[in-house]
Amino acid sequence: MTRTIRWAAMALAIVAANCGGKSSDDFNGEGANGTSTDVPANGPLAVGTGSSGAGLSGVGADGGPSASVPGYTGGVAQNCAGGGSTTISGTVYDPSLQDPLYNVTVYVPVSATLPVLPSGASCNSCASLYPPILASTVTDATGHFTIPDAPWGKNVPLVLQTGKWRILYNLPTVTSCKDNPQPDKSLRLPRNKAEGSLPDIAISTGGADSLECLPLRIGVDASEYVAGAGTGGHIHIFHGHEGANTTPASPESFEGLWASTPDLMKHDVVILSCEGAETANVTDGNRQSLSDYAGAGGRVFASHFHYSWFNRGVFGADNLAAWTPGAQELDDTTSFPGDVVTTLLNGGAFPEGVALNQWLGVVNALTNGQLQIFFARHNADVGPMNTPSQPWISLDPSVKKAPDATEYFSFDTPIGTSPPCGRVVYSDLHVSGGPDKNAPGVPPDYPEMARMGGGFGGGMGGGATGNAPAGIVPSGCASHPLTPQEKALEFMLFDLSSCLIPVGKVAVPATLPPK
Repeated sequence: MTRTIRWAAMALAIVAANCGGKSSDDFNGEGANGTSTDVPANGPLAVGTGSSGAGLSGVGADGGPSASVPGYTGGVAQNCAGGGSTTISGTVYDPSLQDPLYNVTVYVPVSATLPVLPSGASCNSCASLYPPILASTVTDATGHFTIPDAPWGKNVPLVLQTGKWRILYNLPTVTSCKDNPQPDKSLRLPRNKAEGSLPDIAISTGGADSLECLPLRIGVDASEYVAGAGTGGHIHIFHGHEGANTTPASPESFEGLWASTPDLMKHDVVILSCEGAETANVTDGNRQSLSDYAGAGGRVFASHFHYSWFNRGVFGADNLAAWTPGAQELDDTTSFPGDVVTTLLNGGAFPEGVALNQWLGVVNALTNGQLQIFFARHNADVGPMNTPSQPWISLDPSVKKAPDATEYFSFDTPIGTSPPCGRVVYSDLHVSGGPDKNAPGVPPDYPEMARMGGGFGGGMGGGATGNAPAGIVPSGCASHPLTPQEKALEFMLFDLSSCLIPVGKVAVPATLPPK
């Protein structure tokens, strides 16, 4: 395949040779299990946002004149023998190098000086997050990519990006007229702001789940955890009802996170961990603020008892689901089989559901084609009458206590607007059963609860006995490989923080320069 790539009067200020690329020794770190995970020699340049790294010295546009020539205006596609072309291929992983990732845009930028990404939620288009690009593609459900008609030469910059997750690599050599496969587990998203860019994720903790530990287990460094909306990191912890806290203490969620729309707008994603009871201190004004935030491009992930945001107030009239309030525990001593939904409510194709189902198989999260779910709840049923919503995972019809119960669904915002700006997710899937409680054989988060006499009862509807503290984040988070349901939530987290794919659409590469 060949392509003519033309440029409109671009005067490229290119840095000659590799300016500050780092070797594997610069990026040794700990994975989710405390093991050393080295990034190979074509590892990330420490460019983060707005810094300069390697230039495009000697890079040709698939056989055209070198892009390092000032005033370069175009070139013809390379005449490779047999009609071939230059390609770059590989697999992109999460920061921990555990799981490959779907829908990551992989591209060669015109310049390795990347623009600063905007801060906080906004309704910016996906295209606004990308610089001028020479060639690009997106990863499939196996995390694999092949960039067609790729530039070739020395010190070729390669960027991995999904939403505001972004990291820049340096490829020492790309050979023309052939594929250039990158070593397995040499490409991953950043663990910290020194390696690249991360979205600002606010997490409200809660006494009946430990969603705040998930970023740590997917490979984000503990140094990225900060109390409240601080600028020192990208995982912003707010203290929810009987949830874990930071040292020094984080702001209370109802005072520092959802008190107003401006507070919410500081964050790209807001995660609300189940509190073990209907969310305390939530007013109709708070619900309006959350609605305004999501409508302006914010992303919301709400777990279990946070249904109280959506079954009343501004969301209550939107017919999002048939809600059943309360704990609605099935049986926390066992797991229940869940099915990934691969069709829309109208029977049409749901490509993201198809990708989720395939991806869960790739990362070995399925048993006999199903996701085994611990701490399942039955608070929502989404059917054809709930037109704003799209179910992603439901309990299997064989589950007698709650056949077809919706375990995970989303709706895009503002409701009824095309294209949408934001997305809200409701989940009855839990990372854990709360402090010191987890699936059999899985180390619990905050095990100090057992030593202090704390406990949780009432099917995650009770509180901590004796008002025992729920633990310190991130130090109290357990280190273990992702469980199957954590893998499902990992997919959902990266989907939620990516450029929004409207329901029923497929992921597409970043826009190339005009032909």
